[in-house]
Amino acid sequence: MHVKAAQLQPFLQALRHNAANARKEAGNLSFTVFQSESAPTTLYVLEQWKDQAAYETHMTQPALLEMHKAAQADLEGGISHMRIVPATADAGIQPKQIDHADLTSNVLVFLSVKASESSKFHADVAKVTPIFRAAPGNIAFDVYQNVSDSNEMVQLERWTTDATHQDNLKRPVIQTIRAGYAVTLAKPMLDGRVLLKDVTSE
Repeated sequence: MHVKAAQLQPFLQALRHNAANARKEAGNLSFTVFQSESAPTTLYVLEQWKDQAAYETHMTQPALLEMHKAAQADLEGGISHMRIVPATADAGIQPKQIDHADLTSNVLVFLSVKASESSKFHADVAKVTPIFRAAPGNIAFDVYQNVSDSNEMVQLERWTTDATHQDNLKRPVIQTIRAGYAVTLAKPMLDGRVLLKDVTSE
């Protein structure tokens, strides 16, 4: 979502209200609001729901309708959606509560995979995922697939602080995954990389 600069704080308030209510709904698994570090008026929302029925129930809730009404006036353009599913069998549910979530360092990477290299991509991700998750300070490392395009992926990394994130960037696994991506991706990984701040709560 691209928010008009003058409306960022009012819209964030409506979005946070929606997030707080969504997290209390019976079928919600996670609901996180992120803000781009480089373009603060660009927001991303990651929602995980138990099933389609839970999501459809959410779409009728007053807080969601209030946010959509605010979006009509506050956004540059509409709300873009991407439905994603786990790209590996062990893709995790994002935590609803994180201590000092506002201090976390978060990376979203939009990846375009060469159709001919799909098997290698999935094998590479399966190999490095446990290494990332075992790193000190890692909260999550997950790769998801765009339901509308099986070659479009979304990688999400979450770290407790910028320091733990920076420490991970020095580890050999980074070179391993980047070397693999150099072969399997149709576009450079860094072209789709976005640093994010967790702004779900004030």
